[in-house]
Amino acid sequence: NFRSSEEKATTVASNKISTMSMGGHPTGIRAIELSSDDALACTVSKNTTKIWNVEKRSCIQSVAPSVNNMSCYGLCTVFLPGNTHLVLGTREGHLLVLDIAAGDVVHIEENAHDGAIWSIDMRRPTSQQPAVALVTGSADKTVKFWELETQEDSSAPMLVHSRTLEMSDDVIAVRYSHSTDPTKRMVFVSTLDSTIKVFFDDTLKFFLSLYGHKLPALAIDASDDDVILASSGADKTIKIWGLDFGDTHRTLHGHE
Repeated sequence: NFRSSEEKATTVASNKISTMSMGGHPTGIRAIELSSDDALACTVSKNTTKIWNVEKRSCIQSVAPSVNNMSCYGLCTVFLPGNTHLVLGTREGHLLVLDIAAGDVVHIEENAHDGAIWSIDMRRPTSQQPAVALVTGSADKTVKFWELETQEDSSAPMLVHSRTLEMSDDVIAVRYSHSTDPTKRMVFVSTLDSTIKVFFDDTLKFFLSLYGHKLPALAIDASDDDVILASSGADKTIKIWGLDFGDTHRTLHGHE
């Protein structure tokens, strides 16, 4: 190819006119939670917690929470009523309350557990029990219950430990049932021995043990009438249980 001296002197310049970024996580996402109005989503990874606008598919807040200037490894999260704050459980055993709009940690329950907090769930307020409560499950073999109170010097929420349920194995997942009757509400606890145990929330009295998974159940949830429970296990199966007698109604295969 032959070029004239004029062609050789020509240079190409580029100008950036706009940028669009989705701001994803640098590491694997450990938990995802929707706000009660489905307007916001929270995603949790190793050192980053992100809040997303669901409709716009955009990241509106990115937080790198820390305790004593040490970054925290987030594992689970839940939105609090009003969707202005969320609670984050970490591998270090801390519980953090985050202000979503400001992106600040407004309360730290340091060493809430002596091990990783694998799971967290919220008891929704009802007419009989207007107070909000949380339950957490940890590798320290305990299930802990927390009441939500308001800090004296601010309007920010804080967590107050109320009860502890001792287990014989690491707790992998915890979940409240959906009953609004305090005497019928249950707490489901999945442990490292591959069983799911059911307790009554008001007395913590043992009710059922569900046996059948070959590896621990990683996620659990009851139907809204508390008749059946669904569990997904590390054994690659989903099981449907009856909560009257703890029998397996069906085992679903398909995931590899």
